Amino acid sequence: MSILSTIGAIIPDQARLRERIAVLTRQVSTGEVGQTHGALGLDARQAIDLRGDIARRDAYLGAAATALGRMGATQSVLSRLETIVQQTAAEALRARTLGTAAVEQLAQSARSALEEAATLLNARHGGEYLFAGSNLSLAPVPGAEGIATGPMAAGIAAAVATLGPDPANLGPLLAATAAAASNSATTPFNAWLEGPGITDPRRAVVVADGERVDWGVLANQDQSGNAATAWGREMLRGLATLAALTPAQAAQGAGYNALLREVGTALGATRASIAEERSVLGVREQRVTTTRERHADLLVALRAQLGRVEEVDVAEVTSRLRQAELRLSASYETTGMISRLSLAALLR
Repeated sequence: MSILSTIGAIIPDQARLRERIAVLTRQVSTGEVGQTHGALGLDARQAIDLRGDIARRDAYLGAAATALGRMGATQSVLSRLETIVQQTAAEALRARTLGTAAVEQLAQSARSALEEAATLLNARHGGEYLFAGSNLSLAPVPGAEGIATGPMAAGIAAAVATLGPDPANLGPLLAATAAAASNSATTPFNAWLEGPGITDPRRAVVVADGERVDWGVLANQDQSGNAATAWGREMLRGLATLAALTPAQAAQGAGYNALLREVGTALGATRASIAEERSVLGVREQRVTTTRERHADLLVALRAQLGRVEEVDVAEVTSRLRQAELRLSASYETTGMISRLSLAALLR
């Protein structure tokens, strides 16, 4: 009976060893302490907190990356628009010294610039219009491909046709071109931007807990929220005005020169407004980039901390697994030896 009692005491120990070997084998295979939080024991709460923090920072990292992609695309468009406006303004001012010979070339160049600028204001990134505010699926400039013959251009051309030789009478003409660019019937922008969207906040990205960065640029508003003389409106108005010029207007002499001076100066101011948009956007890009880098650095530390809680030292566990296997093998040998001794004693 003493032999049977000894074997009976060994068998539970063997069961525990087999269970331990199964756990160690799984740990060597996966590199993890266990498949559930329960396997972590007292470290389970810390692991849950760490995983929550990692998930939140991963989300912020993704949002920042998406926003930076759109901000970069916006910067590219604004850069091109700034170049278009700068070049056209310079051409308009040069045309004052060239007389009627330059007017047709200036008008053609302005028309091409108008069409390109309108198309650029409809630029998209990731399927979303960049300059449309929060209505991401509606083009800011409907019918941009035909803007040179659209309602705004027609209204401005009609105003330009009234140009006379006296510069003092230029005021009503300029007021009429401003009206054509802003009236609801002739505005180049969609009804949502000119209506409900006028009070919408700019697009923004949340980059951290309680940290929101505005980055959106609107086609029909400037940094101060002014819509009437916003850079997008003034840009299209100025380009359309130059596109409407003909030799008949150039023959107006002083009135023509005054118009070129006014439009050239206005386009210069528009270029400065676009540059301001780029500058503000650049500051916000840097802020998002800095925050993203901070999240990335913290994620490295958090994942390392989580690894210390959830993961195992495979080399150490492999050593413990080998020791447990040796113990089990020795236990089996002991059980076998005791069984043989017991059988021999019964056969005597």
